Formats: sequence, structure tokens, C-alpha cells
Amino acid sequence: MAGYRALAAVGRSIVDLLNRRFAEALPGPGRPTAVLATTRDFDEVSSPGAVIQFPAVSVYCYRLSIDRETRSATATADGPARLPLRMHLLVAAWDTFAESELEWLGLAGQVLESEGLLAGPLLHPSGDWDPSDLVSVVPDDVALESMSEAFQALTTDYRVCLPYLARVIRIDGRRSESAERVTTVAAGLRPGRVAP
Repeated sequence: MAGYRALAAVGRSIVDLLNRRFAEALPGPGRPTAVLATTRDFDEVSSPGAVIQFPAVSVYCYRLSIDRETRSATATADGPARLPLRMHLLVAAWDTFAESELEWLGLAGQVLESEGLLAGPLLHPSGDWDPSDLVSVVPDDVALESMSEAFQALTTDYRVCLPYLARVIRIDGRRSESAERVTTVAAGLRPGRVAP
């Protein structure tokens, strides 16, 4: 399973997929660039050196949660520790015109709906993935009230976003060093006698 870099690798995987498909759908200049964004990046949109430059599509992880179903199904006393996580994402478009932003959101939704299973070469190699690893990117069901609360915590104004959920990202526990074997030696005992 994946190492501790898996969360960042999933973000990179989604951004890489979006950028490849944007380039195929919109050859030439003027297409959006997908970026992995933080809350600080929302405050600096299109300023010099900012991560988000018009036109852009941002992928923002606003919440992580434990995937309880997978955790209970894979919990074993003698197996390696595993932390199954879900990434809650907001995909937003940035441009000078509302029509363009809606087009970019539509294109991003089309890509993620068509290729929502990330496996093999679609997973960024920095995640230390096993060949069997698979991450599903699906629309997230977020109530308007929850979305409003998310934006109240941010300093940016409310934006129309597509909520997505990346699941299940299983991070392996650290591998312990193999313990040295211990041997017990009993000396001075004869069969049938009990030591004092």
C-alpha cells in the first residue's frame, strides 16, 4: 500500500490528469491550467508569482476523513497498520468571465466523470503505490449549508465549485525493524527435577 506521501500524490494525480485532458481538448493558448491550491492561494489569485493565474482550475482539499467502512473491514490484529482516508475536494474555475469559468468547470467535471478511477500510471509515482492500488474520484454530496460553512472559514468570496471525494487512500503504517530473536537457555536442570 501507499506511503505517507499518498495524499499529496493523489492531488498531483488529479491535477496531472486534468492538465493532460485540457491540453487534448483545447490545443493552443487560452486553456486553463489545473493547480493544487491552498487557502493562501485563493487570496493571491492572478497576482505576480501566484499559483492561480487566469485561466485556471484549482483543486483544493478542504477536509480529510477516515473511511470507516474500509477501516473496519481491513482491521487485523496481526497485520500491518493501515489508515484508510478520504480527501474532500473543491474544484473551482478562475477566469475573467463567468461563461469561461462555467466552461472550465464543465470540462473538469467531464474529465473526472470519464476517468474517475486512478490506478497504475495515472497515480503519481511519489505515493509509493502497490500495483493493486486504486483511488476512486467521485462527486461528493455536500449540502449548500456545508459548502457555505467551508467558504466562511476562508478569506475568499464564495465561488461555484464542484465537490469531489477521492477514496480510499490507504496509508500503510511504518514498517518496524525486524526484532532480534530471543532464545531462552535453561542450564543446570535435569529431567524430573524442578529448580529451587
